[in-house]
Amino acid sequence: MIILTIDTDWAPQEATAFVLKKVQALGVKTTVFFSDPSPIPYWPLLEVGAHPDLSRRHAFQDPGGSMAMASFEHDAQVMAAESHILSQFKKNIPEAEAVRTHRFYWHSDLARVMAKNGFLYDSSMILPYMPGLKGFRVGRLLRWPVWASDHLHLGRHFPLDRLAMPYLDEPGLKIFCFHVTYLYLNARSLEDFNMIRVRLGQDQEEHKPLPGAGVWTLFELLAERIAKTSTGRWLRDLPEDLILKNLSQ
Repeated sequence: MIILTIDTDWAPQEATAFVLKKVQALGVKTTVFFSDPSPIPYWPLLEVGAHPDLSRRHAFQDPGGSMAMASFEHDAQVMAAESHILSQFKKNIPEAEAVRTHRFYWHSDLARVMAKNGFLYDSSMILPYMPGLKGFRVGRLLRWPVWASDHLHLGRHFPLDRLAMPYLDEPGLKIFCFHVTYLYLNARSLEDFNMIRVRLGQDQEEHKPLPGAGVWTLFELLAERIAKTSTGRWLRDLPEDLILKNLSQ
């Protein structure tokens, strides 16, 4: 089952609006994780999620040396800071039930912090090209692992003009993680991504994606495959048979 998701990261609003308008025209369900809550161009097939950056050290530097981080006090500071960030996202995007952290940041107490702030679904894990993937519960939080991303696709030099990835046609969850900047440029390589800041900073009367097959081409191909049988799925409506059952359940 193919699921399309997009991280906006901190792309300019013009680039985000441009990409999401094109995504809307494809007519398939898409989950978009927003780092900036304004503006969000709502449409019926859009599921809104939060995309916070929790990867930086959000605790005061302890004078006790490096071992000070191995303390309950340090952990409490980190989780308090993370809870504040997540609560602000929930305040700014109250309809967001799903969350994905920047760089797939995670630690063992984060599920509890996310659930405490009202999130039901998390997609902050990537298990690239693994067959038979399913979601699983951690406390009150349901976690959905990412199967593929645009930067890994480019890094492994998989084709961009056709769907040729290992285990794509095997049973299991296939959550794809795309990024606004890659889609906006129709990036064809990781070297193209290195030019994003330059190209996004240019004053162009009309945006011109890079020519040829690129990341946008790949997104379109996946959307076309989904559209052959349905309008797709969001994280919130994935079926129960895609959730691993604990022995105690």
